[in-house]
Amino acid sequence: MGLSVEGFTFSYGKKTVLREVSFEVPSGCVLGLLGPNGTGKTTLLKAVGALHRPESGRCLLDGEDLLSMSTAARAKRAAYVPQSTHAPFPARVIDIVMLGRMPFLRYSPTRQDKEIAAGALSRLGLDVLAFRDVGALSGGERQRVLIARALAQQPKLLLLDEPTSSLDLKNQLQTMGLVRDLAREEKLTAVISIHDLNLAALFCDRFLMLKEAQVFAFGGAEEVLTSANIKSVYGVEAEVRQFRGRMQVSLTGA
Repeated sequence: MGLSVEGFTFSYGKKTVLREVSFEVPSGCVLGLLGPNGTGKTTLLKAVGALHRPESGRCLLDGEDLLSMSTAARAKRAAYVPQSTHAPFPARVIDIVMLGRMPFLRYSPTRQDKEIAAGALSRLGLDVLAFRDVGALSGGERQRVLIARALAQQPKLLLLDEPTSSLDLKNQLQTMGLVRDLAREEKLTAVISIHDLNLAALFCDRFLMLKEAQVFAFGGAEEVLTSANIKSVYGVEAEVRQFRGRMQVSLTGA
């Protein structure tokens, strides 16, 4: 079925950050969340994952209301990867990834839990770093560890806040390709906050563009990634054309 967000409104004090935001994304799809800084992308991701509670609205995942679930039940369905990669305490990479199995544990990790965590490490190419202290890793490596932790939850909804911001070009492509492949293979829904429009065009199926706390545009690449929309939302001139079946954005001026 997928993700359905209905009428999300959220404020910080008197400042409204989201106003009546609604959209639907079917299972197996990757949604690119677009917009300049301060338009509510991170807030929307956190509200969908119930890390923030919206003032109004509903969030349904495969027909079930995520916001009414217990924390443990929700953690078995949705995983959130934050933008920050700061390591709050000393821990090995494998221990951080094993945290993704916490919602499923009764007493201690089972053999299956360990195999799932090891599989997540392998998919992110982190096998050789498994017993390294996460604090000794680069920012990009720590970002991949957090994504592996999320994959260990085996979620049906994956929420990623600028997951490529600390990665080099190769790892950006590998990470976005992994998310796209997981969405298709596991029939999960992925929502990714991202600034790189070309990277989004390569790997996302649908796009939601925010402006002034509201949905400005929603749909496929041809509907959303237009020169007019980019000018209106980002305040820059851009040329948009198709290249090998994908939209390509070239900035031409401010």
